[in-house]
Amino acid sequence: MKTKLTLAHLPPSVNAIWRFTKGGKMYRTSEYQTWANSEAWTVAAQLRGQHKFTGPVYLTMAMRRPRANSDLDNRLKATIDLLQSLDAIANDKDVMGINAWWSNDLPAGVAAEIVITQADALEDAA
Repeated sequence: MKTKLTLAHLPPSVNAIWRFTKGGKMYRTSEYQTWANSEAWTVAAQLRGQHKFTGPVYLTMAMRRPRANSDLDNRLKATIDLLQSLDAIANDKDVMGINAWWSNDLPAGVAAEIVITQADALEDAA
């Protein structure tokens, strides 16, 4: 079983999603909150009628590179956290593997394509 989703915008780099107060308390930046709130509406609409996963999953992500010096791994954490917050996956600890790459072949208006696959379904096919 697979679920396919798209993002209109990539999340901010993981380097820009959290900050700390002088007292050491961690909080989400407004840039991250704005991205998460905006994408949550779009992804939640796509999830209607699609499978939501509990247990081990694999993720496949093709992303449009925003700048030549962007690090691929810095976009993964926020994306996976979004999937969990929308119950597309039950828990990010259940992500058993990720296949991610920069792609120039995504349709206009799509910053990322994500496919979620139940891990045991892939293992049964092997």
